[in-house]
Amino acid sequence: MKKLVWMGSLFYLLMGFIKVTVASIITVLLPLYERVYTDAGALIFIEFGASIFGMLIQPWLANRMSKKAMLHIGAWGVAASYLLIAFLPPWSLLLAGFALAGFLGGIIESVIAAVILEGLQSNAAIAMSRLEVAFGVGSLVLPLAIGVLIAGGHWSYALFGIAAYCVFLSLFVRFARFGDAEPLFRPAHKAKAEVPNAVPAGAASSGPVGAVVAAAATNHPSARKKRILSAPGALMLPAFVLLFFFYGATDIGLVNYLPSLMLETGMADAAAAPISVTVFWAAMIAGRMFAGYEAEKLGYRKYLFIHWGGMIALLSLFAINRNAVVGYALIVLLGLTLSGLYVVTLVYAKTLMPRNIARNTSILMAGCAVGGGLFSVTAGRMLDTLPPSYVQWMMAGIALLSLLTYVVYAKERQAKPAAELSRAQA
Repeated sequence: MKKLVWMGSLFYLLMGFIKVTVASIITVLLPLYERVYTDAGALIFIEFGASIFGMLIQPWLANRMSKKAMLHIGAWGVAASYLLIAFLPPWSLLLAGFALAGFLGGIIESVIAAVILEGLQSNAAIAMSRLEVAFGVGSLVLPLAIGVLIAGGHWSYALFGIAAYCVFLSLFVRFARFGDAEPLFRPAHKAKAEVPNAVPAGAASSGPVGAVVAAAATNHPSARKKRILSAPGALMLPAFVLLFFFYGATDIGLVNYLPSLMLETGMADAAAAPISVTVFWAAMIAGRMFAGYEAEKLGYRKYLFIHWGGMIALLSLFAINRNAVVGYALIVLLGLTLSGLYVVTLVYAKTLMPRNIARNTSILMAGCAVGGGLFSVTAGRMLDTLPPSYVQWMMAGIALLSLLTYVVYAKERQAKPAAELSRAQA
């Protein structure tokens, strides 16, 4: 299992690179192509849309090819797209390159999340938090590296480095062996065909193979009938989609607009404002190192309630405050508080909806991306016409809606053990 987590961390490091590439090099690209910030917005929107499409199509692909094949194709495709971008093709091809990277990145991200969630029956929050740490490291390191390379006029070297890293990832997947977790990489229909319908009551807790066996057992007609009677409710998945939609708006909104908010509110000048994002990501990485352990100790329900409540308080204080020192202190606290919400909510959704993990994971990730994209467009227009406090209070309101959604709909439902269901049928 450690090798599985290591593989996930290596791929999530790549996801961190992909997520911040546009923001890191856009100031170089716009003058080279004689473009304006409206074109930059279109570029970001295209990459977001392609990423969402990749996340949504991944479950369909998982039924037709192995997850290792998807990781190979994704890694080589991202490498090709970054090489294309590095050689500065015409603008239309540049858009296609970023769209391809976003699309394949969405597939890779949802594949890794699905494999980890399906393979780890215990301490899943801890494992996912390690992946998110790797994601944060990638998002923090690449802008710093590109900033240094831009000063020397060699920013494209960073893109060549990412392409080489993609090749390394493909080779790692090709030669790595994951023992009992290998069935998790096979096409979904083949994985189900390899396991029997008669399953011991404790199979679901016997590791990754047990997870696949238990998943196959739930397709038995009697199990399907009982599932309908004990289903957690039709609003469960939409509720979690809303939670991820709101999380995406909050997370991506802070990452994209912290410098603008610090500048427009007078808490930082033009030179110091970008530091706010570095401070935020450093706090996110630090928080993600401990988020999984905290969630396992407190329980998912209590953790989510405390942290969403904390986001409401901190974002409200951020909207009121105009002191620079207090502003940066609040940014640190926001990063620490927000750091584990994505992972813990994803793992909690998996425990409440144990069926169709790959499909649900892709849908939830797509909801997150949609929320971030829509918030970015809305906040940008608001900052052009309204005081910055309106955007700050909108983020606080989104955090409040997240907490209300969680409290009203996302309630824990305990499924009956298989043995108890058998006795009830008898």
